[in-house]
Amino acid sequence: MPQHDYERAIKLSHERCINLGIRKEQEYSKKIISDVNLQDILFKKRKLIMTAMLYIEHIINFTKGSNFFVLLTDSEGCILNALGDEKILTEAFGLKMIPGAYMNEESIGTNAMGYVIKNVKPVQLTGKDHYITSYNRWTCSAAPIKDQDGRLIGVIDLTGYIKDVHPHTLGIVVAVSKAIEEMLKAKDINATNTANCNHLKGILNSIDKGIVTTDINGKVNYFNDAAAEIFGTSKKLNSSNMSTLIEDWEGVKKCLGSDENISKKINIKPLNKNVTCQLEARRMYCDKKNEFEIMHLFNESEGIKNITHHKNTYKFDEMVGKDESFLKLIEYAKKIADSNSTVLIMGESGTGKELFAQSIHNYSSRAKLPLIALNCGAIPGQLIESELFGYEDGAFTGAKKGGNPGKFELAHGGTILLDEIGDMPYDMQVKLLRVLEEGFVTRLGSKKTIPIDVRIIASTNKNLEEAVETGRFRKDLYYRLNVLPLYIPPLRERKGDIRLLIEYFMDKLSHSLGKPKVTISEDRLSMMEKYNWPGNIRELQNIVELIINTGDIPHNHFIRKIYKSGNTEYKDSNLDMESIEKGHLEKIIKKCNGNISQSADILGIQRNTLYNKIKKYNIKL
Repeated sequence: MPQHDYERAIKLSHERCINLGIRKEQEYSKKIISDVNLQDILFKKRKLIMTAMLYIEHIINFTKGSNFFVLLTDSEGCILNALGDEKILTEAFGLKMIPGAYMNEESIGTNAMGYVIKNVKPVQLTGKDHYITSYNRWTCSAAPIKDQDGRLIGVIDLTGYIKDVHPHTLGIVVAVSKAIEEMLKAKDINATNTANCNHLKGILNSIDKGIVTTDINGKVNYFNDAAAEIFGTSKKLNSSNMSTLIEDWEGVKKCLGSDENISKKINIKPLNKNVTCQLEARRMYCDKKNEFEIMHLFNESEGIKNITHHKNTYKFDEMVGKDESFLKLIEYAKKIADSNSTVLIMGESGTGKELFAQSIHNYSSRAKLPLIALNCGAIPGQLIESELFGYEDGAFTGAKKGGNPGKFELAHGGTILLDEIGDMPYDMQVKLLRVLEEGFVTRLGSKKTIPIDVRIIASTNKNLEEAVETGRFRKDLYYRLNVLPLYIPPLRERKGDIRLLIEYFMDKLSHSLGKPKVTISEDRLSMMEKYNWPGNIRELQNIVELIINTGDIPHNHFIRKIYKSGNTEYKDSNLDMESIEKGHLEKIIKKCNGNISQSADILGIQRNTLYNKIKKYNIKL
C-alpha cells in the first residue's frame, strides 16, 4: 500500500476510535468473553486452530529468543491462541491479550488485527500508529486468513518490540497466512501435506535471503534457491556441511552450542574470493526429531550479488579437453559468440551448458556488461513473470516498495541466460516470444513499455522437438530460440578427456578443500574410463571430490556402477561382480603383505567386514 494511503487509513481509524469512546490510556479490550463461551468458539474453530498451529510453531521456533509472540484470531477478532517468548508474552497477558479477548477496532482501538478485520489486507502497524498508549512499544504484523471463497475466517499476527522488527517480518506472516489458506482448502489434510510442503518451499524460494537449515553438527538438511545461488553449488548443497561453506564454522557452532544467537559477517568458501555475507543463525527445537536444528539466514553483500547474479567467470581458454569433436565445438561457439542471434544450447545434465553460455558471453562484445541467468525450472511458475519482467510498487501483495526491475532490464546491453527453458510454463512461453519479437518488456502493474537490448542464450536438457510434437512447448518459440544451435556431447562420447578432467578437478578441488592431491591407481583410472558417466562432468567432479576427502574410492562403489551401466568390456570378459571383487581384494592384501588393518584402510571398510569377505571368497592369507 502506498504510504499516503496507509497514513490516511490510520488517521481515519483514530477518528473512529474517538467516536467510539476508546481512551488512549485504555489497557484492556472492552470485550473479553467467559471461559464457557470461549470453549464453544474454540470447538467451532478447531480446524482453523489445528491447521494454523503447524505454522505458528515454525514461527515460534524461528523467532525464539527474539521477544516475539504470535496471536491467532477468528474473523471477529477473538483471540484463539497466543504463543511466544516468555517476557513479551507476559506483558501481553498483563494487558489481557488472552484467548477470549477481542482485538477488533471497536474493542481495543487501532491495531494490526483490527485493521485486517476491517480491510482484509495485510498490514504492519508500529509505535503510535496504535491508538492506545500501551501498544506504542510494539510493531505488529498481521495478515488475513481467507477461505476458498475469499471470505475472512481468521487473522494471524506477529508482534515484537519496535527495535527487534525487520522489514521482512510482514512477508513471513503473509507467507504463513497463505500456507494456512492452502492447507484449509484441502478436504483431507493428511493427503495434502506433501503439496503444502511444496507450497512452503515455493514461498521460501521466493525470498531473496539465503535460508539453510542444518543439524547441530552443520550437516545441511534444507536450503532455498537463494542459498544455492549464494554458494554457487546448486543441488550439491544438500550433501554439504557448513564447515565447507563458511569460514569459522567451529566458532559459530560453539556460540550456538551455548544457546547464543549469531549475527556476524562471514566469508563464503565456495566463491574462492574474499567475499563476506551477513549471517544470522539460531537454534530451533525440532519436536518430531526430538533434537535441535539450526536456522541460518544469509543476507547477500553487494560483492556476492555481483558474483551470483552477474556470474561471469568461465572462458573458452579454461575449457579442458583434447577430443577432436569437442575442440571443433569450441571453435564453432567462438564463431557465433559475437552475434546478436539467439543461441540454443542443448545437452544432458552435467555436460557444461552454463560453462559454454558464460564463455560465449565473455568472448563477445557484450563481455563487460551483465550476464543474467534465470533457471526456469527452479522458480515457481507464478513467480517467473515478475522475475523476468519486473513489477511496479503495489502490483501484488508483498511487492517491494518502489517496485523491482526484472532480469531483462538488469541484463540490458548484455546477455540473459534462460536455463532449463524446456521447463518454462506454457502460458509464459507466449509472453517470452512477444518480448523476443518486439524488443521491450512491461512490468507487472504497469502499462509503460521498456526497450531492451539483450542477447538471448537458452539452454535445455530436454528434447524440445519432442516437446513441440506433444504440445508441451510452442513451435514458434522453439524456432525463435533455435537460430544458432549448439549441442554439447555427453562425457561417454569424449572418454579420451576423462583423465585430463580428473587431473583438472584434482588440482582445483584439493586447493579449495585444503587437502593434498591423491594419486589414483591405474586400475581405478581404467575403471573410470570404462564407466559411462550418466551424470557427465558433474558426476566426475563429485567422484574426484570423494577421492580427495577419503583418500581413495571404495572399489565396490565403482564396480557396481560399471556393472549396472552394462559396460560391454566387463560383460565380454565373463566376470561377475563377485569375481572382480575377489581379485581386487587379493591384490590389495598381497600389496599389504597380509596386513589386514592396512588392507581394510585402503579398501575403505572395517576389519571385520574384510575378514567376512576373506572367508566368503576363501582367500588364502
